[in-house]
Amino acid sequence: MALILRTHATAEEVAELAMIPRTSAYKSLQSLVEKGYTQETDGRPAIYHPLDIEELRERTMNEMNGMFAKLSSIKGLLSEKGTPELVYTIYGRRKVLAKIGDMLDTARTTFMISSPKMQDIRSDLSDRFKEAQARGVKITIITEPAVKLPSADEVYRRKGLIATDVIMDGTLAMIATEDLDLCGFSDNPLIAGHLENFLHMVKGSHK
Repeated sequence: MALILRTHATAEEVAELAMIPRTSAYKSLQSLVEKGYTQETDGRPAIYHPLDIEELRERTMNEMNGMFAKLSSIKGLLSEKGTPELVYTIYGRRKVLAKIGDMLDTARTTFMISSPKMQDIRSDLSDRFKEAQARGVKITIITEPAVKLPSADEVYRRKGLIATDVIMDGTLAMIATEDLDLCGFSDNPLIAGHLENFLHMVKGSHK
């Protein structure tokens, strides 16, 4: 909010306006830069510019619409089949990445992941992708163009990805927010199969 009020500012100016420590302002601004909400101009000191409000609104709405579309597609799926609806939630980026790592470690046949954050995932889990592939697990990755990737059997480049989706062996599914701070996952094959079909459609699209 402080940055929007100023239209552009240094970390020190944001800290002064928001009445927070300069270190906290700098960390918050860097996080906004990483998420694409703020642009950083090189210099000493660096100057930060917020994303255009209308562009931010459109982007946020697109992300929310995409997430709600996925939720709508699986709504009631298990209850219609007479199966309890068990979807577990994990909070925190480190824990979400750890769960993806666990899914890689326990995969036996297939591992499919679609994410705009593959560079971050690769940084944390590159060796585990290699280990899974060495065990004979078929790995499919859907991600943004021009991103360096871990070991995979199939790679599809698509623009406009707004969340991280993971399916392991067609039985375990995960949907995580774009920043990997929150995820929901289920070990029910019905949900996993439904999400897998969705990702196959993404694979076949030409964005």
